[in-house]
Amino acid sequence: MSSPVLDTPPDAVRQPGSSAKNFLRVLAKPLEPDIDIVAVHGLDPLGGKSHAEATWTAGKSLWLRDFLPERLPKARILLFDYNANVAFQTSTAGVLEQAASLLNQLAIARDGQKDRRLIFICHSLGGIVVKRALINAKQAESYKSIVNSTYGIIFFGTPHQGGNNAKIGDVIAGSVRKLGRRPKNSFMSALKLDSWFAKSITDDFRQFLEDFQFLSFYETKPLGVLGMVVDPKAAVLGLSGDREKQIPLDANHSSMCKFESATDPIYQHVEDNIANMVKHALQNAIDRSKRPVPASNGNQKFTKGNRDDTEQIGRANDSRTEGDGNKTRQFGDENRSTTSGNENKTFQWAADPAEVKEHMNKYFERKG
Repeated sequence: MSSPVLDTPPDAVRQPGSSAKNFLRVLAKPLEPDIDIVAVHGLDPLGGKSHAEATWTAGKSLWLRDFLPERLPKARILLFDYNANVAFQTSTAGVLEQAASLLNQLAIARDGQKDRRLIFICHSLGGIVVKRALINAKQAESYKSIVNSTYGIIFFGTPHQGGNNAKIGDVIAGSVRKLGRRPKNSFMSALKLDSWFAKSITDDFRQFLEDFQFLSFYETKPLGVLGMVVDPKAAVLGLSGDREKQIPLDANHSSMCKFESATDPIYQHVEDNIANMVKHALQNAIDRSKRPVPASNGNQKFTKGNRDDTEQIGRANDSRTEGDGNKTRQFGDENRSTTSGNENKTFQWAADPAEVKEHMNKYFERKG
């Protein structure tokens, strides 16, 4: 019998009209988070109702909720739950639908904090959903902030490429056959060579390989009679060491992301690597905020909405804002700004932009 908490999860962002099987649930919610971590599960061979939790749970310990916040107290940790059996066993359109759902719910959850750094943690074919989501986000103006804020992706047993001369479509199909109960022929057909699906997870994702940092954990033990679900050669991107860390785990495809104790040596190794990525992600955010913004003159910007952030550097810029809780920064001279609404903040500084930008940003941080 499922827990009422799982049936109606707290702090969950739901897709309009969706069931409880499709939500983004907050597992750890610090008062002032500095980074978002989103976990995405893969295919459920048993068709369980709570596979999103079970993927990361050993005994009664869900390490994303019970262990990781101790190491990363300012990380907001979210869990994406979706019907993976439908996504990976009916048609490839199911993957697109779940990728779109992830983007929509994540955008809602990050409303007002679009620049907060973001890291994804994926198990198995959940990495395919995240890849597809980021490809889609790059092409949609409303979701570009998700791509721009993403620092890294942590993969547990995700098939990236063919091993031993196998094609990537065949590798994914093999994983689905082993993990899925009755995959449909339409999905398997779509995984053939040159299909849009196989192409999307190789060529289309290639654009991000120099933008993100990657941790690729791979299994070294067989999963019972199923054997090795994802071959080690297929579970890595094959990038240089400064871009991707390739890490073997003494576990099978299922147990590689389940930890019953925070003192488990394998968990500690995983946690150390995650914490290291978070540390670098936060430092990267600080470094980016210090980069000078090129001056631009004579621009006009009209913003209608809530909690938007506008920054203009140069001369004779014009900003008009309608809504509540918006922030406008203008550095330079002869700039104009008008606002209507409640709790809007506007600052104009007629001086050298490079000298005052840092002071203004600190002011806004203090004022919230």
